[in-house]
Amino acid sequence: MEENQWIVDREESQNFPSISHGMKYEEELAARLRAICKIECAGNRLDLPPYVIASACTLFHRFYMRRSFFDYNGSKIAQACLFVACKSEESARRPQDIARSWLYAPDEVVNEEKTEAFVNDLLYHEYIVLEITCFDLQIDNPYTDLFQFADETFASDDIVNAALAYINDSYRLPLCLWYIPRAIAAAALVMAFHGQELDIPFDMETTWGQFLVGHGDSIGGRDLSKKRS
Repeated sequence: MEENQWIVDREESQNFPSISHGMKYEEELAARLRAICKIECAGNRLDLPPYVIASACTLFHRFYMRRSFFDYNGSKIAQACLFVACKSEESARRPQDIARSWLYAPDEVVNEEKTEAFVNDLLYHEYIVLEITCFDLQIDNPYTDLFQFADETFASDDIVNAALAYINDSYRLPLCLWYIPRAIAAAALVMAFHGQELDIPFDMETTWGQFLVGHGDSIGGRDLSKKRS
């Protein structure tokens, strides 16, 4: 497998730029969490597919792998990540759409001046996000792997929906920087089976079974792979 420049050991994340500049590790994770929640809320208001929101979250985590929260405002970068993800995933939204979604507040009308200022900021930070993330918009997500694993294990809709929820929640921490998408998909499915108190299917003739054996120690399937091998 070709080395992924965006995957790092979890321990390395304690040396990310914001932390090197004085932010506590827990504070850095909290800053990521706040911004990701904003991306998710705005993305849902725009009725974006989950994989577009996932791409925006991934871009955000990658950006702050290379740059510091002290140097770049988290909200402005998050807005730009959502805009870039919409374009790259062929779910384009106008800058004004992003603005209205992001600035939405109940019983409040966003005036034109505020929208224009938002759009100007958005377009300015769009290029910064692209440059810092090396214009790398080939972003894999765990959803495709999850659906393949679900087919191979004959997982019920309840299991799949639970696994999807785990994947969506995984973006609130930088798991996409710590694990490859297939590992996140497998871990989500293992958790979904555990949540229903069901045995985890295992078949070495499937990609699922082979992945469990090769990566069980990192996704909670180690005992299963040893027991069934």
